[in-house]
Amino acid sequence: MRLRILTENDVRSLIDMDAAIPIQEEAFTRLAARESVEGLRSFVVSETPPGVAIFNPSFLKDGGGYGVKVVSDFFGNTGRGVARMSAIVTLFDGETGHPRTVMEGGYLTDLRTGAGTGAAARRLARANSHVVAVVGAGRVARNQLQALARTHDLECVLVAGRSETRARAFATWIREADDLPDDVAVARSTAEAVGDADIVVAATTSSEPVLFGRDLRPGTFVAAAGANVATAREVDTEMVRRAGKLVIDSPADSLANAGDLTIPLSEGAIRKEDIAGIAEIIAGARPGRETEGEITYYKSLGLPIQDLITAQHIERRAIDAGAGTIIDLGGDHD
Repeated sequence: MRLRILTENDVRSLIDMDAAIPIQEEAFTRLAARESVEGLRSFVVSETPPGVAIFNPSFLKDGGGYGVKVVSDFFGNTGRGVARMSAIVTLFDGETGHPRTVMEGGYLTDLRTGAGTGAAARRLARANSHVVAVVGAGRVARNQLQALARTHDLECVLVAGRSETRARAFATWIREADDLPDDVAVARSTAEAVGDADIVVAATTSSEPVLFGRDLRPGTFVAAAGANVATAREVDTEMVRRAGKLVIDSPADSLANAGDLTIPLSEGAIRKEDIAGIAEIIAGARPGRETEGEITYYKSLGLPIQDLITAQHIERRAIDAGAGTIIDLGGDHD
């Protein structure tokens, strides 16, 4: 068996955000067409050292291939001088089941996370959205902004965060980026940032709400891409109650692990029937934004099929370009 190895630099050379957004639309379309078998994310927790391994599998029907992304999040790595999180994606042949390609998965994850929000923004944000408020200042906030800059003509970014130092550093990064607005301001409060925004991004690890429904103006699109456990939420109940559209990427995972929604559901503030999957909207089975004044909300946890379809596109580009390193694994005997 021959295996192709793609480094982060290889992956970066083969795909960018402009290509990634339509790839996510393809992934959601194939999900809506029931062309895949989606496994729920599996977590294996390590107490010593403290950390978690996350397994994201997806299988395409009719020999289309399958893949698994493995993410490691080890909390003590910062003290060791290495990255806290790492990821790899392995692709397998759909006919033989043999492994075909292994690639670094961190950049892929950043790309598809932002691109998924970009695909949603095309359906849920007003076309004339120009001002974005970002709550959070990490990797997720970056990929969200980079995607939104492809779907909308952004003119101004307002940054809010718990740490003014991190918020100012993030604002500097935005100004220095070639594809993002130069007009960037650090807001004095989340309410100040949100009140002036057409699009609001929440990209935090907060367990308590950082966005409040009372602060939103009509017509706002909210993209929540941070907290991902049932007991943590970035937005309060009033925010989801005010939303005319509640949209999620993963119907199974989001309704089990997104506190933004599980808590209001438990309170009776919203109903499951009120929540649509982005795949349904992209496939035309349910409507996206319907009025200029409608508040729309999108919660993304990430879908295994997004990882799989994105990785398969990267693999095909690598084959065409002769990129990566090929090794002979052996194991061809019966």
